[in-house]
Amino acid sequence: MSKITFKFTASVVDAIEKRSGESIGNAVSNNTVGNITNFIELAHFDGDKVGVSRSMAMKKIDEYLEEKSNDLDDLVLDITEQLVEDGFLSRGLSVEKMRELKKSKIQQVAEVMENELNN
Repeated sequence: MSKITFKFTASVVDAIEKRSGESIGNAVSNNTVGNITNFIELAHFDGDKVGVSRSMAMKKIDEYLEEKSNDLDDLVLDITEQLVEDGFLSRGLSVEKMRELKKSKIQQVAEVMENELNN
């Protein structure tokens, strides 16, 4: 799975909060493309510098979603995971458990749909 690399610092988080008008915890829960673009634009890390242009951020989203195993929820979880690692969300937050819950819910929905189609 291709991953977008992030680096969150106090100044990056402050910029995201100012742009979104929300705390970082609330901002990360807003999974609109525009909001996710803000996160990538301000926090993308290529090993040398943090941040990319808005058009490059959108291109990164498109590339990420081209991989069939990725979706927007996975990208939000990747962002959340890095925020936890960098200390801007509670280190007690288990992103791995969130990923497992997502898989479980998708499986439950698929089973319900299959049962409905077979009845």
